[in-house]
Amino acid sequence: MKNYIKAENLKLKRTFIRKLIMIMPILSILVGALSPPWFEVNSLNWWYVMVLSGYIALICFLVHQKEQKKQKYIGVMSLPVDLKKIWISKILVIGKFLFISSILLAISVFVGKIVFIDDIKEPIHNINIIVGLIVIVITSLWQIPLCMYLSKRTGLFTTVVINSGVGIVLNIIMVSGSFWWICPYSWTTRLMCPILGILPNGTLAEKGDMLLGDNVIVYGLILSIMLFALLVFITSNWFSKQEVK
Repeated sequence: MKNYIKAENLKLKRTFIRKLIMIMPILSILVGALSPPWFEVNSLNWWYVMVLSGYIALICFLVHQKEQKKQKYIGVMSLPVDLKKIWISKILVIGKFLFISSILLAISVFVGKIVFIDDIKEPIHNINIIVGLIVIVITSLWQIPLCMYLSKRTGLFTTVVINSGVGIVLNIIMVSGSFWWICPYSWTTRLMCPILGILPNGTLAEKGDMLLGDNVIVYGLILSIMLFALLVFITSNWFSKQEVK
């Protein structure tokens, strides 16, 4: 498996994907910088509510396009390799990119806190930010196999519309209700309430708010890991049965 991951990393060397890893976190930081008193809140909230789903959809499509341009996957499917491992290695590499982007976002937020130290009204503890970004990555991993599948079957437009457009709408509708756990797109936003103290509408929660209950964290993480594993299993099996056309 290690060699498969190395191969996927080499394929993406010197591609626009590498630039996206830095560009996307910067978008959230720029939004946060527009309102210094709420720099942390806006930077983090925009990242997991607005930017992240589109970022995952775009990067998955670009990874797919990299293979598609090489004679429509002939270079992969004509070799004596395990197609399941190729698919899973692509997912793991994208997951690594997502984690790196989160690290860059955390560093940028910490630097921004220093720049806007006199303006920020209610600073979020650095530990909470680190934990929050780790949880964001874990609860978003399931989107990668889904978007990889959608990218290969439908293309960029449909992938972005479903994962970003529909995802955001479902998140808004479901996140504050008691059945938030039914909608995967609401898991990240719901878990950020007790971890970062940020409500679904992007404002800071007041003490005693029912959404600050931390019992949802364990459930959200378990559901996210289970869904990720399930989608990896289903999509890798599907990909392994593909034939060169």
